[in-house]
Amino acid sequence: MKKSAARATLSTQAIETLLRVATARAQELEIRVHIAIADSSAEMVGFLSCEGAPRLAATTARHKAFTAASTGMSTLDWKTYTDSIPADEQKIIDGVEGYIAAAGGYPIMEDGLLLGSIGVSGADQERDADVARRAVEALDELAS
Repeated sequence: MKKSAARATLSTQAIETLLRVATARAQELEIRVHIAIADSSAEMVGFLSCEGAPRLAATTARHKAFTAASTGMSTLDWKTYTDSIPADEQKIIDGVEGYIAAAGGYPIMEDGLLLGSIGVSGADQERDADVARRAVEALDELAS
């Protein structure tokens, strides 16, 4: 019996890159957002707030990062999943704190392992997702 399983997490450099690229994209779009980065255990390891970003959106960004890391899927895919399940199962999920079904959260993977996630909130869901997706794509390009 093997006593361990491979587990990975984001490097400090990767966290900094995600925050930097997401911030730059938000500035390009002229939006004010909160950017949350979670490790593979869904613990926050990076967070940045643009000046003037809505306070409520800070919690939403953290929840998007938590959901993406906990499920291993984008928060939009999570929304699609939760919209497809029976109401009694939905009630179970609704009772678990931290999960959110709204676009703007993405898992970050490498070699089939979950490294962490990013969650962005403060604009509309489409632009939140754009900022998060751009950061993940930039990280993937730098790593290849």
